[in-house]
Amino acid sequence: MTAVWVLRHNTAHFNTLSLRDSRYGIFPRLDGTSQSETWEPPQVWYDPIKFREGKALPDFPAWSVHTVGDAKAKMIMEESIAEHVEFLPLVFLKWTDTEHLTTTSYDDKYFVFNVLKTLDCLDIDRSEFIYFEGTGAIRNIRKGVFKPECIRNTPIFKLPILNRVTTYVTDSFKQLVEDNNLTGLKFHKVWEG
Repeated sequence: MTAVWVLRHNTAHFNTLSLRDSRYGIFPRLDGTSQSETWEPPQVWYDPIKFREGKALPDFPAWSVHTVGDAKAKMIMEESIAEHVEFLPLVFLKWTDTEHLTTTSYDDKYFVFNVLKTLDCLDIDRSEFIYFEGTGAIRNIRKGVFKPECIRNTPIFKLPILNRVTTYVTDSFKQLVEDNNLTGLKFHKVWEG
């Protein structure tokens, strides 16, 4: 039996990263292709206003739709998922004076888990979709049915539809996160078969 989960961020209990770098517009676009040759690490920080709310710092902080992990999460996950992702460093800005934000230091503490594994494992005929009115293009997956023989032992992947935005994981990824008490992620089961 294989289960497929969508990664979500636990923003209710944990702080989130913010972009402090205008080179990328709102966020860098990661579409399942390698970025290692052209990657210029964007600057990120924990917004001081949200930081003051007292939320904990997670191992997997929310940063747009991207999966980001700290050095601990990268070290724990690396062996299991290295052939499916590339770890792109972020420049983490720290502050020592939360009122003036005058002092910053740089650290490769956080990494984007750029998922390179794209699997065409969605059974289109048995899945249900939500469509855009007018164009008929797929807006979202209402109910996904996956091909288990296609997924096999892949711990993390994206689908070729919907601009490869959503990150999917299997039980092995979820179990590794839970066994190591890594924080910041929630798992939403979307299929089991």
